[in-house]
Amino acid sequence: MLKDRVLIIFAKAPVDGTVKTRLIPEYSPSQAASIHQQLLEFVLERIAFLQGFDIELHCAPDQNHEFFKALKNQYQLKLKSQTSGDLGQRMNNTISQALTEYKKVVLIGSDCPVIDSHYIQQAFNELEKKSTVLGPAEDGGYVLIGVTKLKSRLFKDIDWGSEYVLQQTLDQLEPEKPALMKTLWDVDRPEDVLRFENLNQNFEM
Repeated sequence: MLKDRVLIIFAKAPVDGTVKTRLIPEYSPSQAASIHQQLLEFVLERIAFLQGFDIELHCAPDQNHEFFKALKNQYQLKLKSQTSGDLGQRMNNTISQALTEYKKVVLIGSDCPVIDSHYIQQAFNELEKKSTVLGPAEDGGYVLIGVTKLKSRLFKDIDWGSEYVLQQTLDQLEPEKPALMKTLWDVDRPEDVLRFENLNQNFEM
């Protein structure tokens, strides 16, 4: 019998030069990695102890980094390693597998510091009425995707990292009209770091 709800968080290991590379060179590779690490911790503080659904942290390149192990212990998370492939392939594989265990699957990244418990709960509520829900991002992407069934082309022919991600995703969903939630911002550019710094009293550089 399927369980009801799971929240999946995608995260990369905070390795210098491999995360938040669009912040470089304004920030050094080590600073970008630190910002990435602080973002994930900030997001987890806001949502990790929510009730009503399971939470899984899906790690890249795998779950063996000491940072992930520490988060598992601190937040009582289930760790899983992401599969290979581009972002679309990894999301497709992850959600496909999750739907064999859960009726409703919501996936977020680790770089939207304004996502909160209300937003997550709203996404699950939307999946009572729609088979897909999207949380748009200010930069043209999305900060959240939730499904009860997976359309085969949902993650194909998407220019990941571009301003066209949300619209291309909507095009792939046609003629279905997914639920669209409030637009949020995430941290991809140096100016976004200042917004995060103003939000996070414990921010360190």
